[in-house]
Amino acid sequence: MAVKYGAQEVVSRLRDVRKAGGLIIIAAVGSGLSAKSSEKGGADIIATYSIAKYRMMGFSRVSYLPICDANAITEDLGKNEILPIVQDAPVIAGVFAPNPTLDLPYLLDEYVRLGFSGVMNCPTVALLDGWYRESLEDMGMGYQKEVELTRLAVERDLFTQPFAATPEEAEQMVEAGAHMVIAHMGGTVPVDDPEEKKKQIIEAAESCTPILEAVKKLNEDVFVAIHGGPIAFPDDVRELRKHVPVLDGFLGGSSAERLPVEGPIRKAISDFKSIKS
Repeated sequence: MAVKYGAQEVVSRLRDVRKAGGLIIIAAVGSGLSAKSSEKGGADIIATYSIAKYRMMGFSRVSYLPICDANAITEDLGKNEILPIVQDAPVIAGVFAPNPTLDLPYLLDEYVRLGFSGVMNCPTVALLDGWYRESLEDMGMGYQKEVELTRLAVERDLFTQPFAATPEEAEQMVEAGAHMVIAHMGGTVPVDDPEEKKKQIIEAAESCTPILEAVKKLNEDVFVAIHGGPIAFPDDVRELRKHVPVLDGFLGGSSAERLPVEGPIRKAISDFKSIKS
């Protein structure tokens, strides 16, 4: 069963990783097997949320459609698959805070009782823009609800690692007490062409840097990680760090559990099918 850590205990563990010269690795997973394997691989944090569940069901792109209760999915996933299998790593739960029917304090208290060590704003409206985003903000279902999530979680001694897509969002999260801010570059989309990949990684670095600078300007002790976009594989992270060497960590979702298995599963079955009688 996963250990329930206080926020500063998680912070201390992550500081030790950075002092040793390591990169903080967060594995965002949607199954017990992914959680178990990620921890054995050395993940510093195991995160889980509804998007990861959809991903492992083969429907990663439908997670932002209003078809299910994201928080109920996360709670069930955490309680029945992730928390029972993880042994030492802190387990972080995603929360869809803008849900207008959500009793946020009650949910956070329930997450504490279940044994989660922290929370994050996932799914997040940070990825939305245009008329839809404006409408959500006007109705009080926007990013401010995610900032409120962070503030209430900090009050409950939960570690917080919110997504932010802009420097302004990052600043709001730091002011709410976030322990880590994760610069969200959008959905993970691997790039095959070497020249195009290099170009997109440089663009990701340019997008990430203002977020990192905004966070560190307000509080140097807050960790900054990155997620998504063209940053899909370990070599992508290595290339990114040439441009953003002070980056503290990386969150892998598809990078942690979808991309590592899709190809090998296809190949394994194909190899079996190649056997002739």
